[in-house]
Amino acid sequence: MKNGFVANRGRWLQASALLFLILALCLPRLTALDHYVTIDEPTWLMNSANFYQALWTRNWKDTYQLEHPGVTITWTGTLGFLWKFPGYVKLVDGQLKKENKFRDFLTSKGHTALDLLVAGRTFTALGVILVLLLAFTLMVRLAGWGLALMASLLIALDPFFIALSRLLHLDGLVAALMLLSLLAFLSYLDRGRRRRDLLLSGVAAGLSWLTKSPAFFLIPFMGLLVLIELFISWKRVGVVDLRNRATWLRSIWAAVSSWLVWLIIGVIVFILLWPAMWVDPIGTLSQVFGGATNYALEGNSHVTFFAGQVIDVGQSIWYYYPVSLLWRITPPMLIGVLLLAVACLFPKWFGLSLDNRRMAWFMSLFTLLFIIFITLSQKKADRYQIPVQPALCILAAIGWYVLFERLGNWVGLRFPGAPMRLLMPLLAGAVVFWQLLGVLQTAPYYMNYYDPLLGGDRAAPGVMMIGRGEGLDQAAHYLNSLPNARNLHVFAWYGEGPFSYYFKGKTWSIETNTTLDDILKADYTVLYVHQWQRQLPSKEVLDFFARLTPVYVARIGNLDYAKVYDLHNLK
Repeated sequence: MKNGFVANRGRWLQASALLFLILALCLPRLTALDHYVTIDEPTWLMNSANFYQALWTRNWKDTYQLEHPGVTITWTGTLGFLWKFPGYVKLVDGQLKKENKFRDFLTSKGHTALDLLVAGRTFTALGVILVLLLAFTLMVRLAGWGLALMASLLIALDPFFIALSRLLHLDGLVAALMLLSLLAFLSYLDRGRRRRDLLLSGVAAGLSWLTKSPAFFLIPFMGLLVLIELFISWKRVGVVDLRNRATWLRSIWAAVSSWLVWLIIGVIVFILLWPAMWVDPIGTLSQVFGGATNYALEGNSHVTFFAGQVIDVGQSIWYYYPVSLLWRITPPMLIGVLLLAVACLFPKWFGLSLDNRRMAWFMSLFTLLFIIFITLSQKKADRYQIPVQPALCILAAIGWYVLFERLGNWVGLRFPGAPMRLLMPLLAGAVVFWQLLGVLQTAPYYMNYYDPLLGGDRAAPGVMMIGRGEGLDQAAHYLNSLPNARNLHVFAWYGEGPFSYYFKGKTWSIETNTTLDDILKADYTVLYVHQWQRQLPSKEVLDFFARLTPVYVARIGNLDYAKVYDLHNLK
């Protein structure tokens, strides 16, 4: 009876913990999805509409939209259209390529681009949530319930990861899929070589390749894992007799064959879910890999800002990602990783288990090699590092977990009557709550999170380029509150999408070649935070408005994101 009660209590605790994880994944990713638009999302909404139209007309070649390739995003965007505007394909005449024309077409048919964007975001976020829940089940197999839950909660409540995984965009989904593929492959290698683990890893890999080309990094990395396992097995059984060719070839084939099966599964998924591959595989792949090569060699196509410097087109700084990671991770993540490093330096004192050592080793290897991989590219952006942040959450969880185990042993020896079963959950809960604070402080503008140990959003503008469209929604709402708003003409940075999806009047976009005379033709202008960082569109324009007082400032946290200027008295 007592054993049954204990078992039932254990199941209830696990069920409660799982429910808490689901809430941590869903609430920040599925709420307030209409609050702002980032600069690339209007393109992906239009690409999704074109993808949907290509599927409907069976024009398979047009399911190629961009070289990224972003196919999973166009699928989730298509689901959004099927939910909110299924008749789109019957009304549109072919593929639309201009974002403002696409937005106007939607409006003419009684739909708003923002509503359809929110629908696409919803399906993308649901995809991320499902993938992360599958990843949690694999972590339970690899590391046990306690560590898996703590790691998954750190991942679920990482503000920067939340920010990217609730958009109709590539980075959040590709990070989740790469994590799932990696964990499933490790589960295959370490937990009985179950075929379903290999199948799941291959499917997740194929979906990640369909999402964004840097995910092809998994191909050589999984091959490296297989080779590491091969050498470990040789060391375990003794030196392989290299003179017996059949023996060592058989051992190599046994190891490599799993990688080949994984690769074949990924390729099948890649082909099946992208109709462009059915009719023009060579041309499609050449555009994908050609685009990836151009990005790597040519670098950023626009002026950027980093470490207090304006970075010219095509230029980059080699230490971008180490610095960017420090700004984008949370204190619990950073301290947890440092604790793990200490535990690895003193393994006897901390007592790292074999499972924890292996997990720490493989996640560290993935993080290090992926950062080196993206550093080799000239094109830099903080969101490109997001695939390593779930791995860093796992490493941090191991660091904290090992510390808590050591602390629990120390308390148990000195205070035999202490309630030890409560100590670990309470300590882990405190760390998770610390992670949650960053979410609560930035919601729903999670992109505004910067590591408070480095100064947070007060100090970030001196190092990081700020803003991808957040705050322009607030500026638009202010202008919409003015009399006769529908007749106003406004020049705005990131005008198409981040501003126009909210503004009732006429939007003109400020471009890099926009002059002061152009801007003064409007009723109002909206300038954005990183225009001053990047000195765009020109020093003349910025100097002119620096002398004026804005009529409205869109403020998020401690930062002024957008400033609205009344131009009526300047004409």
